[in-house]
Amino acid sequence: MQENTNKAIFLNSIILYAKLIITAIAGLLTTRFALQALGVDDFGLFSVVGGVISFIAIVNTIMISTSNRFIATAIGKGDMKMINNTFSVNVVIHVLIAVITLAVAYPLGDWYILNFINYGGDIQSVMTVFHITIIGSVISFIGVPFNGLLIAKERFLVFSTAEIIANITKVIVSYSLIYFFANKLSVYSLTICLTTAFPTFVFIVYCRKLFPQIVAFHFVKEWAPYREVLAFSVWVGYGAIATVSKNQGAALIVNRFFNTTMNTALGLANSVNSIILTFANSISKSISPQIVKSYAAGDKERSETLVVMASKYSFLILLLVASPFLVAPEWIFSLWLGVVPANLIIFSTLIIVDALIGVFNAGIPDLIFASGKIKWYQIIVNTMFLLSVVAAYFVLQAGAPAYYLQVTYIIFSLIILVLRQIALNRIVKFNNWNLIRKSYIPCIYVVILFTLVFTIKGIVVPFMLMIISIVYLLILYFTIALTKEERLFVINRIKGLIKK
Repeated sequence: MQENTNKAIFLNSIILYAKLIITAIAGLLTTRFALQALGVDDFGLFSVVGGVISFIAIVNTIMISTSNRFIATAIGKGDMKMINNTFSVNVVIHVLIAVITLAVAYPLGDWYILNFINYGGDIQSVMTVFHITIIGSVISFIGVPFNGLLIAKERFLVFSTAEIIANITKVIVSYSLIYFFANKLSVYSLTICLTTAFPTFVFIVYCRKLFPQIVAFHFVKEWAPYREVLAFSVWVGYGAIATVSKNQGAALIVNRFFNTTMNTALGLANSVNSIILTFANSISKSISPQIVKSYAAGDKERSETLVVMASKYSFLILLLVASPFLVAPEWIFSLWLGVVPANLIIFSTLIIVDALIGVFNAGIPDLIFASGKIKWYQIIVNTMFLLSVVAAYFVLQAGAPAYYLQVTYIIFSLIILVLRQIALNRIVKFNNWNLIRKSYIPCIYVVILFTLVFTIKGIVVPFMLMIISIVYLLILYFTIALTKEERLFVINRIKGLIKK
């Protein structure tokens, strides 16, 4: 059984990484073409206002964990009626969330734009961008239960294909903006909206065809299942608000004290981070259903092992993908953008460091969510996220450079890392030393030894430095980060591929 689940995790990871390679290239090209077509000011504006849709996507990802948790638990118990009821309840709740989002976001967003946005152009174009992005966000909310079902069923090929199509469409439209269309900002915003909504329609059609018994909607009259999901969703929603506040708050704070040009640098750095972070998140995404199902089945040891795997592998993948941006950022950004905006390199470096700290927590929320005891975990961790935004505001108000915002976030991320460990032990009686010994310590050793690469920076050309850093990291992974069993697994997989 364990061998089968390991194979499932391996296969799911391969599918996700194939998708990520394509979407990463598409994302880089989209950003390059969009920056060229829109110009620095309008691109910076979109990163502030249009960026709402990107961060609503974060909310969706977090809210998907609610649907995934309840659906995967029901699947683990093998009760079809319970699965169907759970799905129907989640549909009702997420439709309500979509309606509330629309009702609140429109007037609140308009008020903020009219009173606080720092932009020298037509304010009406800002309003148009915001309204379009909100519509896309509302549509994506409705698709959350379907996405959660696909993850619980581990049908990663489906949403991978849908997202690849959406990302390729973004590349085509962003390139065409260079040569066509008068109102480029509105067209680009509409494209982002439609490509965000497209996967939702695919998920709905696929689920209705493949899982008709599960998605056959009926209104559940009993209040108990709504209360259970809502109680869970309230705290997950608080986490979503905190996460979005941290990310979108950075853009708003920078715009408040600086200008849209600085927002362009921050927006580009966040684009890089989003691309490389998806590689790391794909590991935890492929492991997440197994953590929930193992815990629901009472296999505590297996669920803890999976958390260690999620934490270590996510960190190692993120460091590997981010390494070129750490050792040769000037060369990469020049090749990618042509002209490198001021502060882009310092922003991207600090954001990657923050992401590396955060990814140590991969798998932890899944296990705590599986237990259902999330109230105090969500309150403590996400209140710290909100406090980091407040602290960053006062740091910049005091006259600090813009990149101090990310320095503040890094300090809070370290504090949150410790708080998560305490919560993990208190809530599910987790063996923290096991996680520290098998994940954190090997990864920290790798980072310390990896810094030796910077001693040859300036001696070798940037491209060779990137190759050397990647090869060196792989050697460090194999000799230090992986256990004996993991090394044997890798060797056998390589032998199997060679024989084929």
